[in-house]
Amino acid sequence: MAVSDLDTARSAHMFIQLHGDEATAKAREMVERMRRKGDYEGVDTWLRIIMAIGELGNPPTDTRY
Repeated sequence: MAVSDLDTARSAHMFIQLHGDEATAKAREMVERMRRKGDYEGVDTWLRIIMAIGELGNPPTDTRY
């Protein structure tokens, strides 16, 4: 069952909140886990999440200029 665009965006947002700058790297690890398990629907889902992470960008930092 395909994951909706809204669920993909929510997952990406959550991954950014949890992992910050490492979100994409952690999501790539999930792609590899799914690939090793032979779960190609999972691979597709995680690749979509990686794309959404890229679209959302990095979370703001506390740095003030």
